[in-house]
Amino acid sequence: MNGQYKLSYFLQFTFFSLIIFYSGCGSSKPASVDMPSQARASQPQTPLDVPDWFMMTPEEDDEYIYATGEATSRKMNLAIQKATQQARMNLGQQIGAKVQSLIESMVQEAGMSENTQITEFYSETSKSVSDQTLNGATVLKKYPYQMSGGSYRVYVLMGLKKNAFNNAAVSAIENEEAMYAEFKATQAFQRLDEAIKP
Repeated sequence: MNGQYKLSYFLQFTFFSLIIFYSGCGSSKPASVDMPSQARASQPQTPLDVPDWFMMTPEEDDEYIYATGEATSRKMNLAIQKATQQARMNLGQQIGAKVQSLIESMVQEAGMSENTQITEFYSETSKSVSDQTLNGATVLKKYPYQMSGGSYRVYVLMGLKKNAFNNAAVSAIENEEAMYAEFKATQAFQRLDEAIKP
């Protein structure tokens, strides 16, 4: 009897240990998913955290200029469209800031003073570069999930090829003959021109 009692105790202990183990596994934080598979996207689950690339947008590198977008909608495809549109708008703002910084560097190097002509040139160049490049921006990552109320929230990471920006900027500057004559000798323009050479 004593042996049977020990065996019974051992089996009960093992059983409850397994329950505790699997319960702990079930409550662990799921791995972050950047772009769910089609099956996962059709039955999305709310993540515990938003994607890392949304919380900390990747810094510009040798290949891409990055921007993120986020949106909600009752329909997943509409949420994706809205998030993509927001990311594109944010990318456009980055392009404007980069063009302004580039022109300011060239103006300073050329020893020119800020005037109406420079301001107009910046505005025209920024619009030209945006028009030429934003259509080529691509969604690199997206994460859709369904919220408890049934609506969808989508996070999007968009990238613009840096070479496309450089080409568009050089083209816009060269098309403005008066400005090009002033800027072509500056180091800022030469670095930009060198970046687009094969």
